[in-house]
Amino acid sequence: MKKIAALILTAALVPASAWAQVRGGATGQAGLGTVAAPTPVVSGPALQITPSALTAAFLSPALAAPAPLIAPALAVAVKPAAATPAKIAPAALAAITPAAAKPEKPGSEQARAAGNALFDGTVLSAPAAGDGPSVPASAPEDRRSSGLSPPTNDELVAAYRQAAPQSRAVENFGRDFVAMAAGAVQKYTFMGNYFLEGLKSAPLEIYRAATDFISTHDKREDAPSRRFMELLGRWNAFQDHAKEQMIAMRIAMMKRLGQTVPRNLPPSPIPGGEYWDMAAGMNAQGFIHRELEPGVNYSFFDYSPFVVSYLKTAAELAGAKNATAVEADLLQLKRPAKPLAVLRTKNAVHYVPGFDKKLETMTDWIAPGGQMIIQNDPNPAQRSMIIEKHGPLARRLIAEGWEFEYGFSGSPGEWGGYALDTIVLTRPKAAVEKTAAEAARQWSSYERAVQYLERSFNPFAGLFR
Repeated sequence: MKKIAALILTAALVPASAWAQVRGGATGQAGLGTVAAPTPVVSGPALQITPSALTAAFLSPALAAPAPLIAPALAVAVKPAAATPAKIAPAALAAITPAAAKPEKPGSEQARAAGNALFDGTVLSAPAAGDGPSVPASAPEDRRSSGLSPPTNDELVAAYRQAAPQSRAVENFGRDFVAMAAGAVQKYTFMGNYFLEGLKSAPLEIYRAATDFISTHDKREDAPSRRFMELLGRWNAFQDHAKEQMIAMRIAMMKRLGQTVPRNLPPSPIPGGEYWDMAAGMNAQGFIHRELEPGVNYSFFDYSPFVVSYLKTAAELAGAKNATAVEADLLQLKRPAKPLAVLRTKNAVHYVPGFDKKLETMTDWIAPGGQMIIQNDPNPAQRSMIIEKHGPLARRLIAEGWEFEYGFSGSPGEWGGYALDTIVLTRPKAAVEKTAAEAARQWSSYERAVQYLERSFNPFAGLFR
């Protein structure tokens, strides 16, 4: 019975079809302050990445295989002509300090001037701070879980029994318990309650076990639950580290054969800058192993203790001393001490209700010459949400003189070489002015390109109208 139960849950953890894609909220994902109801959507295979939760590709989809070719003849990368600088911020603004810089509204002249004044060309240092409720510290970890070795099954079982004494998951899964728990929690951090919805037709003991895992994950302020999730995340990172080594070998072979391996993270435009990644989730494990630039300081934010422990362990195993995993609610983040070189968001607006409004404020945290990166998987549902939620902000920034560039996964061109759809907005070093009509024209070129992709390369595009 234990084997049958394990096989059933394992099957449930793997997407039933390569057509499935989740749109909406997820309870365990980074920065989640409230729960959004997830809605499954459908998209064509040429426009979508839906890797399995239990494969190396799930954690690093773009690096495990070449990005899908979406528009082989489409050259949509846009580099608008630089606008003529209209005026330079007065020298007196250099006296403004972070504490004094309290703009009345995002994007105001005062906010932009404060950002210019704060940046002095030195190495950026932007410690994260949140004003949300504090969480209790985990119990001190023992030698095994705090060193470069994974926790044992016995340690994990003992921690789980303390966190969920009424659960029968250990008895139901036996020696497969740890792998089943990790698989369920991992899937939940990506899919939210939709994961449990998909298990409702499974045997009752399977559904109850998954519910117990998720309940334990969500008890962030309960010390035993938190400790179990941190141990489980650490264990999971060790399991995936071997897969990362295999992926590295595959990438090395691809490069020897002259094949291009697309990156996920655009490089920092400021050497030694601070690179904040919003709601990266477990995908950041692949970034940490292969895409970090020397000298750049990376902070990967997530709301899940399981994911944060996973990423911290990944950084240890990769020897990435310039990568930090930060547990935080994105909606509660405060302005950093100095401006950021890069603020990256990949689908955070899908997981965090209200993040589009928070991002309007966060753009004022970016240094002159720094960038806001907006990325999404190449499917129509996510593209539509980017247009709906981030379009007004993008048009406002373009009108304020930010340089606007974009490209699509698999498309040729300078900005089409990433493994994800990528929008890059670069803050000007000097104040510039553009007309509202020019800003609308540039942003409309992106909207038209999205429409073209859906109409020309997705036979199911009508489902999203």
